[in-house]
Amino acid sequence: MTYGALPNLVNVSVILVEPATPGNIGSTARAMKTMGLSDLVVVNGVKFKGTVQAAMMGHGAGDLLDSARELPTWEEATAGIHWLVGTTHRKRRAQYPQMIPAREAAVKVASLSEKHRVGLVFGREETGLTDAELRKCHDIASVAQSAEHPSLNLSQAVMIFAYEVFLASLGEVARQHYNLATVHEVESMLQHMATSLAKVGFVPHQGNPDTFLRALRRVISRAPLEKRDVNVLHRICQQIDYYVKDHS
Repeated sequence: MTYGALPNLVNVSVILVEPATPGNIGSTARAMKTMGLSDLVVVNGVKFKGTVQAAMMGHGAGDLLDSARELPTWEEATAGIHWLVGTTHRKRRAQYPQMIPAREAAVKVASLSEKHRVGLVFGREETGLTDAELRKCHDIASVAQSAEHPSLNLSQAVMIFAYEVFLASLGEVARQHYNLATVHEVESMLQHMATSLAKVGFVPHQGNPDTFLRALRRVISRAPLEKRDVNVLHRICQQIDYYVKDHS
């Protein structure tokens, strides 16, 4: 059974972090095209455009490979994104947001992508996403797998998530009325908060600012922040800055 284009899918980006082979990128593009996704972003990956392997494995998805964005850094790849879903097959650890099934993540992606840009992030073939990268995601999602061999090929993982997002986008989708801040706007606010608190003598646990920022990201990932929420937090930090300046 086939369907026409679903407008929200234009707002969903598939972000591959340091993929190692042109074939996996080609297979990813083919999986995306099959499920109506079109925005492929490759971060610091192997060169694939014009290669035989990518073209062969991406049969029918040459337009996606041609238009794929090749970017050197995470920051550039996530610019303008409002919600990030990191993918992993690791067991949940306390430092990450709560791990959710791929199907649950897809329902949220389908809803948010009606008005916002959402990124599905996939890690390296051998090691996946790093702890630091997973901590930068709002949600962490995984696919239930057999305990005997809990590992999917990169393009297989993309296909499963793409299918779930496509399926969740059909029919009636729960609309979100948020005006979400982008990933970079939230990060700017977090940095501002850490700087302002340091001015009034706040000392993070074990004196490590990165640990404090990690905890803040974990708290904030539990609820979507709108632009107005970020502005309010900036204003609070500004008042701290003004107070410190006037009393120094």
